[in-house]
Amino acid sequence: MSTGSFLTRAASAALILFLAACGGGGGDAATGVAVPTGVRSGTASAGSDLSAANAAAFTGPLARVFLGAADGNTPGVSGGRETPQALTATISGAAPVSHGLVGLSALTAARVMAAASGVSREQPLAVSTQTLACPYGGSLTASVNDADNNNKLSRGDSATLTFNACVADLGLPAASGSLSFTVNAVELDAAGEPTALDATLTLNGFVEAGLGSLSGSFRVWYKDETPTTARQRVSYQATTVTEAGQTLRYDFDQYGVDGASGGSFDLNGAVTLGGQTYTLTSDVFGYTAGALPTAGTLRLRDAAGDALILRVRSATTFDLEFQANGA
Repeated sequence: MSTGSFLTRAASAALILFLAACGGGGGDAATGVAVPTGVRSGTASAGSDLSAANAAAFTGPLARVFLGAADGNTPGVSGGRETPQALTATISGAAPVSHGLVGLSALTAARVMAAASGVSREQPLAVSTQTLACPYGGSLTASVNDADNNNKLSRGDSATLTFNACVADLGLPAASGSLSFTVNAVELDAAGEPTALDATLTLNGFVEAGLGSLSGSFRVWYKDETPTTARQRVSYQATTVTEAGQTLRYDFDQYGVDGASGGSFDLNGAVTLGGQTYTLTSDVFGYTAGALPTAGTLRLRDAAGDALILRVRSATTFDLEFQANGA
């Protein structure tokens, strides 16, 4: 499985949890996984209005959307290539960008479950639940449902991970809330390793102390195309993100291809801020492995067609431009 630039770590970690709890093995190639390739369109609400006077207020949210995608972070998942300070130092007017909204997410579950004895069931069991201590405080309850009771990862399997002030690593804040994971389709190789996945993740009141919160659902697809590349998509469905004192609703897709030497992605759909919805479109951003894109544009448009454009000049430098419709 590729460790792609924007493949959500929540999905990959929950997948590890499934393989551990269900015993791995077997196959389910008949379900098939198809990664959607169509460009998602958003519609701006009638009251949305961008202007030269209010453009600066959108800088922080727009920068966080781009940096989160470029740095491999789905909201609710931490990680990344650079320090947030380095990334935000030259963004005028931007609030500090946290290094991933919820640094623990399902990665904690995978880490803790892997360390626990007796994780793999000797016999199939439809539902398996364990409450475990997190490495540096708090606890995690993981309930895995092997829906068809076949002791294999397959369509319909699900898991619910409930975090209670759980701290995975020294220096990370505590996480609380729940994450549910459902397999829509999966393809496994002869060794039981996933080569393609279609899954839905739902988070409810997921909070990382001092950073922000996440509620709502998103769907993730990935499909290995070669031994070193994978096609991937994350589709947000009215996902509410509260970070840096601002609340946004994500209704856009991240789509692209990631490989050992680098890859590409784009962002298309809509973002809601301050009760108004704006369309979101982008160029295809290219990057080399371990680095951020150094060129490209991300556009936010209102109902009148006026646009706020974030132009990437280097890995740490952006221009912000207001452009009236027709200018």
